[in-house]
Amino acid sequence: MVIHIYDKKGFQPLITLDRSRLVGADLSGQQLNEANLVEHDLSEANLQNTSLVHADFRIAKLINTDFRGADLTGADFSNAILDGAKLQGAKLTSAKFFHVDLAKLDLIDVDLSQVQVLV
Repeated sequence: MVIHIYDKKGFQPLITLDRSRLVGADLSGQQLNEANLVEHDLSEANLQNTSLVHADFRIAKLINTDFRGADLTGADFSNAILDGAKLQGAKLTSAKFFHVDLAKLDLIDVDLSQVQVLV
């Protein structure tokens, strides 16, 4: 099975993966700016050093996902499940965490000063 990840407009394929699901996928170092990942399950995925500027993670399942060093500028995590997600060194400027349980994230050494939060 093949998975295509498209931009938010749905016109531009950003990456094609020869796999049946995204759980545990290694997407480290990829350019996935404006990726539409709404309602996707990327639990245990490796997104280290990935460019995800303005990516849409609304309602996504991101349990133990590794975002260390990723560029998440303007990413939308509204209503996402981020239990145990690793965000150390990630760029989070203008990222949205609306209705997200931040207590379940690994936030050691994470700068949240530029993040938009609504509990």
